[in-house]
Amino acid sequence: MAPLGPKKGSVPNGRGTRNAQANTGKASTRGGISKRRAAGPLRVDRDGDLNMDASTTAGASQSNPKRPKNNSTPSGVITRTSSRNPRPTAKAQQIIQRVINGDASQVSSRTRAGRRADSVPLVVLKVEGLKASKAASNEGGGLKELLTFLERKAQSIGQIQRHIRIKKSQMRGDFVYITASKEDAQEILKVNNFMFAGATLHIVEAPEGVPGDSTSLSSTALEIKEGLRVVLSSRYDVSAKLLNLSSLGEDPSLNQMGFFSGASTPEKMFRALMAVCDGLFKTAQAKRDAVVSISLAGNSVNDVSQILSLTDTFPDIVNLDLSRNHFKDLKALQKWRHRLRSLQTLLLNENPIEVSVPNYRAEMTTWFPKLLNLSGTQVRTPEQVAAEEAASRPTPIPQGGPDFRDISGVGEGFITEFLALYDADRHNLAAKYYDEQSTFSIAVNTQSPHAPDVPVPTWGAYIKFSRNHIRINHPPARQQRLFTGLNQIQALWQQLPPTQHPNLAAHLDRYLVDCHPIHGLADPAGQNPLGVDGMIMTIHGEFEDQEPGTSKTAKRSFSRTFVLGPGAPGRNPIRVVSDMLSVKAFKNLPASTSASQTATTDSQQKEQMILELCRQSGMTPEYSRFCLDSTSWNFDQALATFHEKKAQLPQEAFATSA
Repeated sequence: MAPLGPKKGSVPNGRGTRNAQANTGKASTRGGISKRRAAGPLRVDRDGDLNMDASTTAGASQSNPKRPKNNSTPSGVITRTSSRNPRPTAKAQQIIQRVINGDASQVSSRTRAGRRADSVPLVVLKVEGLKASKAASNEGGGLKELLTFLERKAQSIGQIQRHIRIKKSQMRGDFVYITASKEDAQEILKVNNFMFAGATLHIVEAPEGVPGDSTSLSSTALEIKEGLRVVLSSRYDVSAKLLNLSSLGEDPSLNQMGFFSGASTPEKMFRALMAVCDGLFKTAQAKRDAVVSISLAGNSVNDVSQILSLTDTFPDIVNLDLSRNHFKDLKALQKWRHRLRSLQTLLLNENPIEVSVPNYRAEMTTWFPKLLNLSGTQVRTPEQVAAEEAASRPTPIPQGGPDFRDISGVGEGFITEFLALYDADRHNLAAKYYDEQSTFSIAVNTQSPHAPDVPVPTWGAYIKFSRNHIRINHPPARQQRLFTGLNQIQALWQQLPPTQHPNLAAHLDRYLVDCHPIHGLADPAGQNPLGVDGMIMTIHGEFEDQEPGTSKTAKRSFSRTFVLGPGAPGRNPIRVVSDMLSVKAFKNLPASTSASQTATTDSQQKEQMILELCRQSGMTPEYSRFCLDSTSWNFDQALATFHEKKAQLPQEAFATSA
């Protein structure tokens, strides 16, 4: 159930069922099942509910078949006395339906061709996030890429066969307004909170339509919208930052507007209220600043799916009151499990769940990571929340320098030749090291941290080949982007932008290379069923590439992992079994890594200088270190100093022979 009309124990307008039956002289059926009279086929409204107005009209016309068509009573004037609340006119109900569904562009009763506009209902959606995305720097502001993303994601999420189509799109400030059919709009709304080009998309219905669009709401629709604004204003406490939406079914203004009768349903009424809130608060920060607490107490809600739009409009609320509703189990709250991540207070008092699920508090604590108070009981302290947040944050793994366990210099020779040939001659590089069983894949990481002083590059030349498993989650697409065999790899490498890597020998500080032996690789000669030995090599570094068709260059970071094994008979002795390349925005290697590498290199050089001075002078390592240190580790000067002061050195300065 959802918010219902007034229930105070008395019938509106003083109407009593038994009195009405006594006046008519008919026996009461006492609510039992009665046989339906022959009144023609049942009629239903747009939501599939019985259209009571249609039935009444049909019955009236049948009971008075000879009633003259012309009547002296003016049209629209109710002539019979009724104890019922006045119903909104059919036109008003249609407009309410339009406002609720967000179909602002189709309020007009007829199109230019004379056909009813609601025969093909359209919905306007408001999308936020494009301006903050990396695609905003693309040509056209990234609008084309966004529309393609929305259509593709909406179709894949719903796993539907038909194509999702966005009919119109307009950019207005920080928002993009898109128009689609009602069915397609419902699928596009499922893409809400998805990541697009490094930014989170927020998608909501826009019943007010596109700002500045010529197809605006009619005067009656504007009147209804203004009525909803008045209701929200009367229920908003500025000092407490509280939006009180409790007992909506008893609100006289909402009942007068007909939200609890006719074709309108309470769920749609709630969506209409949230849509008006979206118009009142233009940004997410404005919502956070204005509304901290919301009360939905006493609305007969039994499933959060009926009020799901609350979490889209106010995802960052801190306090929520759901007391005096009809939630009976955890399933009724399941759809909020991964929402409202900032919620600190949740009230579920006087709900059946308190009795039917006694341990529901433990489950609620896991659903809402910042929850402190649940139904008046403290479930966490602020210190515990802070500790859990700290524990959930990833901690960087200390970098101790590369672990390079090469075998006969194979790894060093391969990587030095590979980087140079990849920049200069990819075709022959692939022909030398790759065969028909080799595999290659490339993944684009658009969310990695980047250097603040380096512009974020575009990814148009790479993204169509990207096999990033976080983004590409369908097995056929993953398989399609895994390139196997020499011909496929050569063809792909020709389509990737030309690159220039720093010289590995001259700029070792710009790379981090690991190399380890690996066992059990498939034997290309087929002689060892248990496999052969090889090595796995990972290199982290940087390169510059050139954008296709332009002279612009971009600096990027990369990680590349090779699995190397013995080549097939008659081929190169070394073959690449697997090659996985990951590209991302440029960022220097961790300072600890570079410092560790430098410290390791300096230490090795000093040890070599000590050993060499010991060999040439005959001094002990201790005196050799002292001599080098006094000359700031200048070997030639240290050796000259030794010869100059050799006679003055004590006997213990020299190493004794065995």
